[in-house]
Amino acid sequence: MIIQKNNILKRIDFKNEKELQTYVEKNMQEILGYKFVATEVSVDNFRIDSLAYDEQNKAFIIIEYKNIKNNSLVDQGYSYLALMLKRKEAFVLKYNNVTKSNLETKHINWSQSRIVFIAPFFTERQITATEFQGMPFDLIKAIKYENEIVEFDKLSKNANLKMEIIPESKEIQEVIREIKVYTEEDHFAKTTQEVKELYQQLKNEILDIGDIDIEYKKNYIAFKGNKNIVDAEIYKSKIKLFVNMKIGTLNDSIKIAKDVSRVGHHGNGDYCIEINNEEDIENAIPLIKQSLKINKK
Repeated sequence: MIIQKNNILKRIDFKNEKELQTYVEKNMQEILGYKFVATEVSVDNFRIDSLAYDEQNKAFIIIEYKNIKNNSLVDQGYSYLALMLKRKEAFVLKYNNVTKSNLETKHINWSQSRIVFIAPFFTERQITATEFQGMPFDLIKAIKYENEIVEFDKLSKNANLKMEIIPESKEIQEVIREIKVYTEEDHFAKTTQEVKELYQQLKNEILDIGDIDIEYKKNYIAFKGNKNIVDAEIYKSKIKLFVNMKIGTLNDSIKIAKDVSRVGHHGNGDYCIEINNEEDIENAIPLIKQSLKINKK
């Protein structure tokens, strides 16, 4: 429900998949944080609605739009991912032709390939089938209201559901072997209980300051608005936060953020803050709020 000037806006929905697709493609960076590459991409006997590129993770993203209820998202999703992994050179060639780049297949992080399904609604069966942690699918509800207002809502994964059953399909097994979906637990493998508890407090403090999503990457945990706000790297005895702001733009009066603009690092941004205790969290939150203003949804 959307309220504007004390009036509840009427839901009018997109006319069809094509209208939804056109809207997302024109506003992809703002909506999804991905670079739009091409529409209606044909590879072998498949036609992909939209091809996008995740510049932060150097991975291709396939986006499909749905206006019907009876699709098996799991079957389609794994088929498209299998196609991508089988025909890597075709996706790189399309990207290079469109963007006038010279990428090679070795430059792409294929393990972070994803399928994004966008629709005005999803059935309970579709949601249940894709909400397992470890499945490389994102479901996003797109609701259109009067006055040209559109709401996008990413459906969360169920943290208690792990993908432990090995599918019978050889195609799906091959995708699972190459594509990795990381979880919070992956980042705790080599740390202590004290750091885990410190991270949980830090996470709660960050989520309390605004509309923020969490994504688990190979080397860090991303707290995101439209773009990454702050990235957390978990170590054995501490946490490193990378604030996604350019050097010279952060107002850091107590000088807790280190300049890493000329130092190689996985997290996004030019500032790094070490978190060793609760006081460090308290000092870091005002700086994270500055990044939120810039990178919010």
